[in-house]
Amino acid sequence: MRPLSALLVALLFVTAAVLPVAGTYPTQERAGTADAPLAGITTVPNTTNQLTLPADGVRRSSYDSTGIDVGTATAAWSAQLQHRHEARSFEEQFRRTESGDARAQLVADWLSTVEAKQQALDERQDRAMARYARGEISASAFLRTRLAVDAEARELLETTDRIATVPDTTPDYSLSESATARLRSVEGELRTLTGPVGSQLQSAATADRTHYIEVANDGYMLATVTGDEYVRETRLDSARDANQADQFLQTAINDGDPETDRLDIADERAADLYPWLYERQRPSLTFYGTSGIYELTANHPNGELTAYLDGGTTEAFYEEQVRDLSDVQTTATRRNVNNTLAVTVRQSSPTGPLLVSATDNETSASVDGTVTVDGRPVGTTGNDGVLWTVGPRGAYTVTVSTDTGNTTVVVPAN
Repeated sequence: MRPLSALLVALLFVTAAVLPVAGTYPTQERAGTADAPLAGITTVPNTTNQLTLPADGVRRSSYDSTGIDVGTATAAWSAQLQHRHEARSFEEQFRRTESGDARAQLVADWLSTVEAKQQALDERQDRAMARYARGEISASAFLRTRLAVDAEARELLETTDRIATVPDTTPDYSLSESATARLRSVEGELRTLTGPVGSQLQSAATADRTHYIEVANDGYMLATVTGDEYVRETRLDSARDANQADQFLQTAINDGDPETDRLDIADERAADLYPWLYERQRPSLTFYGTSGIYELTANHPNGELTAYLDGGTTEAFYEEQVRDLSDVQTTATRRNVNNTLAVTVRQSSPTGPLLVSATDNETSASVDGTVTVDGRPVGTTGNDGVLWTVGPRGAYTVTVSTDTGNTTVVVPAN
């Protein structure tokens, strides 16, 4: 059973275990300047570069812990069931169709349906992103939309798999090159609508984690800490131009060398964007039909990277990162001690992992306290006195509170 379906069962039959309704944390927002251009790749110490929204382009940012309420889970699960029903319907229609021309038309019609659904999901996410940037919806509402888009995109990817594989059951029929290219193209578009944080929102085990959210006019970043990992997904729509000619392909054609391959040229560009990674390994690289989307995947010494480059702009426009916290390099430490608590804050890069530890000032024993960042709850230090969370940009204040008092650490911009 998939995470979302398992969660739905729990929600419907164990009402006492229902997760908190989205938006239980304070909704204070950090405002930025409007209409600023989006940036691209930035350097992070001791690991691969990452896709980043520029500080002057961020319209809003917030911490949020969005549990899945019954309505959200039911709506997402209903949409998934509908997609599965439609996929089975395609398979049945294909098997009942006898002529090759009729089968080709059926495939073309279903491809058009999937393409339209993918476009609708893209537009739905863009609207939510823009509305959150304008302050029209909450961070919780944006996360709920992200959950729904991720869930439906994953189901549509399974539909494309069925369209690709069902013809294999018919010996005298195979997909045309154009149909195969369309399949791969929409697959690439759908993959950039899924992500590790969106997927985690579907799981009862991780849905109520604290997420740090940033949104620009045409981009977003979501980051969280789950277990021993820092998980992040970033999208920059301004770095994607589907109407521009694929520069990697055009360069390969213009070279006039049969040995020149578009993937080799894309690989050279990716090496410029992710030099730390390429110094250690050569990642896997593939492209998706005529979409101009190139996918880079790598399991590197500090975690995992999946990046999507656009052939039109030659830039990375969507990225997924998973990093082991044990390999995170902290670059600054701030500490404050009062009569009861000693609190230490160790930060890494902006919007990167943040380590907060609390001990008793007299005994040095670990202290379980509630942690807030600029007044917004982000978790507790637990029995071991330690909390990993996500640090915001610029200067901020970390406070650890217990029954006996609280200690505040002011962290300057790094």
